[in-house]
Amino acid sequence: MIYALIGGKSKDSKLNIIEKYIFSLTKKEKPNILFSPIASKENDKSIKNFKELIKDIDCNLKTFTENDIKDFDELLNWADVLYVGGGNSNYLVDVFKNNNLDKILIKYLNSNKIYAGSSAGAMLYTYYSMGDRDMFSDNFHNYNYKMVECLNLINISICPHYQNEDLIIYNDEIKNYNVKSFGIEEDTCLIYDNDKFYVIKDKNNMSLYYFDNNKNYLMIPLRKGEIYE
Repeated sequence: MIYALIGGKSKDSKLNIIEKYIFSLTKKEKPNILFSPIASKENDKSIKNFKELIKDIDCNLKTFTENDIKDFDELLNWADVLYVGGGNSNYLVDVFKNNNLDKILIKYLNSNKIYAGSSAGAMLYTYYSMGDRDMFSDNFHNYNYKMVECLNLINISICPHYQNEDLIIYNDEIKNYNVKSFGIEEDTCLIYDNDKFYVIKDKNNMSLYYFDNNKNYLMIPLRKGEIYE
């Protein structure tokens, strides 16, 4: 199973280098993409934005919303890539757990499908990751970031939007979980494939960091073009 975990999309970015790479991993000329906007409060807007993002990529697209819960197995069976959009991670995880969708995901773990997501959608597959449901801001800082228990399909932790300087708290929080951990800035993607991992970027000025739990959570910047284990 290949996981493609995106740290979020910056508001001004219309680049889809990451999506083109993810879809190419299917090795199909016209892959089947299942997009889910469930984490978003505005499903229609999220779907519209995703369609705009991939408009120059040749693929077949279907969407999965809460209206399609009963069809999830059939839709996932059809898909080469499941791509889950951003939004409220706690709500997203609850929808999957409460409707036994996590069990359907597990059913396909030995397939050639790609599980992808952005921000909350990337967190979904992990163990515990840093969420912003309770976050609020003043004129200087953001507060109340909290770790979220996710589906643990892949036993790692991530922090999306890691370019936010207030998320430095993640560096200490991960020491409570004893798993490989990653700080993923916007417009960057962690590709995780059978314990090997590497970074894909839309923008070269954004970064992705690995915290090695076997080296006292040493913070290691991942270099584009290198494969790590």
